[in-house]
Amino acid sequence: MKTQVYKFGLLIFGTLIFNSCTSLLYTTIDVLRPAKVNFIQDANNLLIVNNTIKQPNNFGHKNILINQDPKNISFPTDSLPLFCIEALNEDIQSKDFFSTVKLLPKSINHGYNFFSSYPLSTDTVKRLCTLNNSNVILSLDKIKLNDELSEYYLNESALFLGTLELRFETTWSIHYLNHPEIKAIQFNDTVFWQSEDYSRKKAMAEIPLRKDAFVDGALNVGHKMVNRFIPYWEKADRYFFNPTNKIMKQGMDSVYVKNWTAAVTLWQKAYNNTKNSWLQAQAANNIAIGYEILGNFDKSIEYANISYYLMGQINFVNYQTYSRIEEYILELNQRKREVAILKTQLGE
Repeated sequence: MKTQVYKFGLLIFGTLIFNSCTSLLYTTIDVLRPAKVNFIQDANNLLIVNNTIKQPNNFGHKNILINQDPKNISFPTDSLPLFCIEALNEDIQSKDFFSTVKLLPKSINHGYNFFSSYPLSTDTVKRLCTLNNSNVILSLDKIKLNDELSEYYLNESALFLGTLELRFETTWSIHYLNHPEIKAIQFNDTVFWQSEDYSRKKAMAEIPLRKDAFVDGALNVGHKMVNRFIPYWEKADRYFFNPTNKIMKQGMDSVYVKNWTAAVTLWQKAYNNTKNSWLQAQAANNIAIGYEILGNFDKSIEYANISYYLMGQINFVNYQTYSRIEEYILELNQRKREVAILKTQLGE
């Protein structure tokens, strides 16, 4: 895969009034999250393969309607694998993670039993990789759908409620041209619609037709898959204290121009030059965020813990502020673990 670059973007600042002499500034940063799956480092040329067998029309579809017994119905699902991998292919192409990405949308599986497993053989992997100049295959081996169309009468509100729930189970495998390793993965996703109305007919009319819902659901599942196979960016809020202390404000001035090293230095100075536990707690909080953005998670965790400890000694700190730093410590520890995974996934 291509080597990705860590980037932390400062996007928006807003202000929350904290008390008479302190404001709380919040910003949004971009956080890189690891995928759930690791590809080996030399997997540069991806081939996405449809290796599915058609789900039987009479399997997995149910109606549960008012004044009727639950009823299994028949409905075709032939197109689900195609829409799922087309959506995945589109998103993977946009990520620029692999050098090349190719798609075989037509199923290569000639089996006859939907409930049996037909993994790609070693010979098939070699043949497909050679024909498509690929060295890694991501194979959709099964997509199973269970769906229920239901309606209810809500006595308390005198409303009719209609729902359609699609439960997708997808099975994938990863194969390499020059490595014996095979990885099988399964995911479960739910897509749901509901509608309420005083009219039973209108409530059900707002629920999409199954044929449309199935397509939307398969596309939704395919789009979800990209973040499971490729590292992805996620936005996260961070909160800075901005008290009236002159040095703390100078630190915030450095934040506005994204000079994080200068900001940390100034907040460290404010932390060292005061005996006031509340000011130290605020400075330590800001230092922790600065170190996080600089990529030093050990220092970030160290100062977040200091801030948490100091706040615990101060009676007037409100629960929201105290719980926020507690959650931040958990987030930092998670990010530290994720960095090690990301380095593997990005080939660093």
